[in-house]
Amino acid sequence: MLIVTNEEIESFLAMPECLQVLEEAYRDLGNGDAADIPRQDMLVSNPRPGAVHSFKTMSGSWPRAGVAALRLNSDIVNWPVVNGSPRRVKMPVSQPGNRYNGSVLLFSTDTGQLLCIMNDGVIQKTRVGGSSGVAAKYLARKNSKVLGLLGTGWQAEAHLEALCAVRTFDLVKVYSTTAENRKSFVERFRAKLQINIVAVDSAADAAKDADVLLSATNSMTPTIKPEWVRPGMHIASVRGSEIPIEVLNKVDRLVLNTAQPVTAYPARGWPSEVPEFTNGDYSRPDIGILDFSTVPELKDVVAGKAPGRQSDDEITCFHNYKGLGLQFAAMGSIVYREATKRKLGRSVEDILFTQSVHP
Repeated sequence: MLIVTNEEIESFLAMPECLQVLEEAYRDLGNGDAADIPRQDMLVSNPRPGAVHSFKTMSGSWPRAGVAALRLNSDIVNWPVVNGSPRRVKMPVSQPGNRYNGSVLLFSTDTGQLLCIMNDGVIQKTRVGGSSGVAAKYLARKNSKVLGLLGTGWQAEAHLEALCAVRTFDLVKVYSTTAENRKSFVERFRAKLQINIVAVDSAADAAKDADVLLSATNSMTPTIKPEWVRPGMHIASVRGSEIPIEVLNKVDRLVLNTAQPVTAYPARGWPSEVPEFTNGDYSRPDIGILDFSTVPELKDVVAGKAPGRQSDDEITCFHNYKGLGLQFAAMGSIVYREATKRKLGRSVEDILFTQSVHP
C-alpha cells in the first residue's frame, strides 16, 4: 500500500490527462457504468469563535479503472468577512505547523484492497478545474477568444489551466480583490502557459467582452452580475453563491455538475449560525424558485443524453458548485499508476490495513 503526498502528485499530474479521465468517468456515470455517493458533512461546535468542526466524506466507484475512492476531510471552518464579503475559510490548525487534514483512500474493485492513501489538495483543485474544462469543451463556443477570470487562488489556478487546454484564448483578464495577488498570478501563468494574460482593476473589467466568464473564489456572496451577461457567453463557477438567480434566469442552457444536494448533519444550534445554510453549500435562496431536479447534469451531456451548446448565440452556464466522489476515483487512478511507475510514495505493509477478524 502506498502513501503519496501533494508534492509528489504535483510533480507528474498533468491537466490534459486529467481532462481525459474525468470525461471518461462522467460518460460512464451517465451511462450507469460507474457509481457515486454524494458529499455528506457533519458539523459540531469548536472552541474557536465562529468556527465549527466539519467532517466531510464523498465517494465513487469507477469499474473501468478498477478503483473506488473515498475522500475524507476533517476541517475547522469559519466564515470571516474579507473586503466586505463573507468567505468560507478552512483554518490551518493541525500541528506541527499550519497544515490541513484531507485524504483520498483508493481501493481496488477487484480485490477490495486499499491501494493508496494520498493527500487530497492537488487532486481537489485539479478535479474541480478539470470538470469545468470538460464542461467548457461541450458548452463554450469553439471560437471563444477572451477569458475573464475572477479569483487568483488555488481553484483559479487549475481552472485557468483546464480552460486553456480546451480553448485557445487570445486574451485572459484576471481580477481579484488584492492587487498584489493579481500581479503575481499573471506573471506566473504568463510564463507557465505562454498566454496573453493581464490583470484588470475590477470584476466588470474582467467580464467586459469575455466569451467565457469564470468565477473561482470562496465568496459567500455573488461575484457575477446580470448586466455582464451577453449572448454567446459561457459562465462557470466554483461556489453556488457566486452566481445569483438573476444571472441563472438569463442563461439559455444550464448544466449542473450534480443535482444531488450536499447533506449536512449538524449538532444542535448550528443551522442558524452557519452561513452555508443561508447561501452556501447546504442551501441557497433560489432553491424552490429554480427546480434543479429538471436541469441536466454534466454526466448526461458527456454521455450524449442531453445536448451541449446548440448555437453561437446561446448563453450557457456550468454550475460547478457541488463535487462528485467519482472525480477522486478518476484522479486517483492516475496518481496510483504514476506513483507506482515512478517509484514515488512510501510503501506500507498491507497487513496494517487488513485484519483476520471478519468485520
